[in-house]
Amino acid sequence: MRPAGSTESSPEARQRSPRHAAASRGRGTRHSEAYGFVGSIAASAAALAYIAWAYAPEPWLCHIGATYYPNKRWAVAVPAFVAVAVAQGVVLYVASNFLLAPPPACFNTISDEHAREPASSLRTGEDQAIEPISDIGIDRMNHLMFGEQGFHSLPRGGWTRLNPS
Repeated sequence: MRPAGSTESSPEARQRSPRHAAASRGRGTRHSEAYGFVGSIAASAAALAYIAWAYAPEPWLCHIGATYYPNKRWAVAVPAFVAVAVAQGVVLYVASNFLLAPPPACFNTISDEHAREPASSLRTGEDQAIEPISDIGIDRMNHLMFGEQGFHSLPRGGWTRLNPS
């Protein structure tokens, strides 16, 4: 029996430890983790150097030997350019989605060639497997949402609410 304050461990205890289990599975530091760590440190150092260059007075930069650097106006111009480029990218992305999507009144939005009809097998009281995923048709959806009053029984005025509340 070991004394209560002993730090020695038995081979069985070492085999059960999480550190030994990770080492025995061959899991060490993965390259992606190391690259991510180095990348985050490099990005932090670059941001710190950029902020130091932007806010430090020119005599201090000359005193430490940094004499070849861009004009201080670029400290404002670069972030402004990046912000405008990101905003334009977002607007162009949303605009391209609007242009490539069919209009809401188009019948192609109701069903397409990838739609799957639900299985039409009759169910019995026995346990059955889960049915594969399928699409609900527009007629069945209207019946579920509006009951007997579907869109086919709307007045000639067009698409109106059935129960204004």
